[in-house]
Amino acid sequence: MSYGLQRYQSARANTASKEEILLMLYEGAVRFLERSIAELEAGNFAEHKNFLRRGRAIIEEFQNTLDFEKGGELALQLFDLYGTMLDFLSQANIRRDAGYIRRVINMLNTLLEGWRGAVAQVKMGGGEVAPPAEAGSVRRDV
Repeated sequence: MSYGLQRYQSARANTASKEEILLMLYEGAVRFLERSIAELEAGNFAEHKNFLRRGRAIIEEFQNTLDFEKGGELALQLFDLYGTMLDFLSQANIRRDAGYIRRVINMLNTLLEGWRGAVAQVKMGGGEVAPPAEAGSVRRDV
C-alpha cells in the first residue's frame, strides 16, 4: 500500500463519526474475508489464515462491544448471529472450505446494507443511529 493511501485512510478513520467507523469496519471485514477466499483458492494457506484471522477479529469485536442494555433483543440476536459467523469461520479454517466464508460475507453484507440505511437516515434527519430492522432477521443458513 502506498504511503499516500495509508495517510488518507488514517485521516479518514481519525475524522470519521462512530457510525462511519462502524461502516468501515464492516467493509474491512468483508474485504479481509474476500482476500482470505482468494488466497485459499490460490493455495496460499498462510495468507488465507492471516486474512481469515483479521476478518474474524472484527467480528469478535462487534460481538464483544454489543450493548445489551440499549440494544435489548436486537443485541441478543446480533450476539447469536456473530457467534454463528465465528463458527462458520472456524469451520472454513478446519475444512479449508471457502463456502463457509462466503456465507459469512453474505451475512455481513446484509448487515452492512442495513447499517448504511440507518446512517443515511440519521444524516438526513439528525439523531442517533437506530439498529437496522433486518439485522435480527438475517438467515444463518444462507
